[in-house]
Amino acid sequence: MTEETKAKILKVFEDAYPQDLSIAEVSRKAQFSEVTGSTYVRILEAEKKVEFTRLVGRSKMFILLKEKKDAEADE
Repeated sequence: MTEETKAKILKVFEDAYPQDLSIAEVSRKAQFSEVTGSTYVRILEAEKKVEFTRLVGRSKMFILLKEKKDAEADE
């Protein structure tokens, strides 16, 4: 389920690009708990597929790294 979950969360970021999303928004759109969403957003951040952009109140916002998206499209 790991790769499947990661792919589903990445798809949410791709669909929202260029808008940044909070972990709560990503989790809701991917239909996962916030704990699961947070875990996979952190994994995608470590893999340099998404990037932290800003804080909105207590929410951390993340965005898809476009360079990574373009590189994957070329493969």
